[in-house]
Amino acid sequence: MNLYKWDMKQMLKSKVFWFIGGAFLLITYLCHGETLIKGGMGGYELFLTLCNDFNSLSMFFIGIFAGLHVTGAFEDRRMQAAVMAGNSRAKVLLTKFASFMTGIAMYFAASVILPATIGFVRFGTFCEDGSFLRNVIARTPTFLITEMAVCSVCFIISMICKKPGIAVIVNMVTMLTASLAVTLISFKDWAMDVLKYIPHGQTSIVLGDMSNKNCALALSVSVALVALVVIGSFAKFRKEELK
Repeated sequence: MNLYKWDMKQMLKSKVFWFIGGAFLLITYLCHGETLIKGGMGGYELFLTLCNDFNSLSMFFIGIFAGLHVTGAFEDRRMQAAVMAGNSRAKVLLTKFASFMTGIAMYFAASVILPATIGFVRFGTFCEDGSFLRNVIARTPTFLITEMAVCSVCFIISMICKKPGIAVIVNMVTMLTASLAVTLISFKDWAMDVLKYIPHGQTSIVLGDMSNKNCALALSVSVALVALVVIGSFAKFRKEELK
């Protein structure tokens, strides 16, 4: 826990972390500030729109965040110092991954949960296709977990890259390519049979399908991808020569 607190402290002291958070907020409120003030859509509709917007923005900003938070920690020798201080490599890696995921959750809270809450208070919580409990309360963590799984790919890329700038570029290209591939596949007749088994597809599917079966599937494929990312990242970190 002390290592996690130390890593979070380093993240919260980073100007890049706050710059990216500011970018999330600025774009979100530029796009939806008028709606929050004057209305124009229901609270539930605004919530779904905010989730979709976060998915789009994360393709750019999370790649930057990962490159500087993870690869930058290598360049600044913070991860090496943590190991040299007597912490196991597994603990150091898991702590870095946990702080990375915490950062994503904080961005999500600021740019989705906060404005959505304002929208629900002002415009009501009516959901045409079901209960508020299922469509908002249950959908929020489900969607966030699928987003975290998608963004976790940036973590392993940042573990592999040697320079933060390179990591940022590779992250952004990878995220954009994956998004384009999902978009192209979605036009195929067999799209649902494929996309429902990958978090990149589920980030869109869970915005429309909150059945018990799909929720379980979305969470399962997301956890599976996160596990693969952690295992792959540790395999890389375990072989890393620390100087």
